[in-house]
Amino acid sequence: MQSQASVRQGYVAGEFMTRTYRISGETELRGVPLLDQLNDHNALFLSLERMFISPLLDPATLTGSFAHGEARKDSVGIVVLSQWRDGLPQREGRYAGRDHVDHEVLIVVAGFEVTGAIRLHPSVNVTNLVRTTPEHFIPVFDARATLTARRNIVFKGGAILVNRSHIEVFAMLKD
Repeated sequence: MQSQASVRQGYVAGEFMTRTYRISGETELRGVPLLDQLNDHNALFLSLERMFISPLLDPATLTGSFAHGEARKDSVGIVVLSQWRDGLPQREGRYAGRDHVDHEVLIVVAGFEVTGAIRLHPSVNVTNLVRTTPEHFIPVFDARATLTARRNIVFKGGAILVNRSHIEVFAMLKD
């Protein structure tokens, strides 16, 4: 399944996955990238608009659609975004630059197997970053998330934002 595209100026659309639900919606950026909103330690919830909720194991069943709603950030395991640039923080240089390299990873998180690339400067130790960064969410680029309970359900995106507190297993695909 492809993540929905960003359609409104100043908003980013995504698929916000908990262990049991898929929440499709848009977040107003207000000049603050989504990754920075998710990593804001002072806010427990993320405001969503045009929100659709369905059970993860039965995505065709709509639990509800709402003009506005709130998602508790620490319950969200992954966020699937169609464009990789939508996964960057305000300080893009941390994850984007001409000298950055892709580190292929496998991350088991919130019932998903996420594969893709963590893009960092070569001097950064990826394993240490994942284990010790104070950020709640980290971006994995050109990623796919396979639901482990139903392997035929696969989400692809230019970026998948992974909640570090839900990570069960993390491994580099190439050392």
